[in-house]
Amino acid sequence: MANNAISDDQILHRGEVILNYVIQEHLKSSGSEVTLVEHPVIREEEEEESLLEIALLVRRTAQTLQRDTELNHAIDSKWPLTSKDSYWNLVNKVFEDGVISWERIVVLFYIAGKISVKVVSACVPQRVSDVISWTLDFFRRNLVDWVRGQGGWENIIGSLSTPTSQMVAVFLSGILLGGFVVWRMNKNG
Repeated sequence: MANNAISDDQILHRGEVILNYVIQEHLKSSGSEVTLVEHPVIREEEEEESLLEIALLVRRTAQTLQRDTELNHAIDSKWPLTSKDSYWNLVNKVFEDGVISWERIVVLFYIAGKISVKVVSACVPQRVSDVISWTLDFFRRNLVDWVRGQGGWENIIGSLSTPTSQMVAVFLSGILLGGFVVWRMNKNG
């Protein structure tokens, strides 16, 4: 399929499927019994297999971020998120230098999963749908064109399937933390 033939709706829909999977897996691994109510519909079996493969790869890469105590501290220090703006302030730090990569998209999905676990733990599981909506809105406004330019979601597989990519994701989370610390110091200073 040519890059031009991939619609924004297709890219966003596939991103939503992957995001829902990543968040559901975060919730399961935290011991939560919350199940996402609305799962995006996947129309074709072949597409479902492809998206599941991508989602598993994204989740596996995101798991490496669980060991990044600095990133997790940065996320925790932004808690509680009170609005879409506070969430966007956090995720904008991932892309603040204008560079977009598959690894940074994984960091975005990791943040969404981590925040979803927090809202469930805080006994407000209905906020998970807000986190999904905010993430998809951010994705729609800032990342859809880039994903299309890469040839669609299928091309994430080659990028993330190497151990180097996973290390880059951990490195990028350090950059996120550094930006957050500077922002915090400027805000409090």
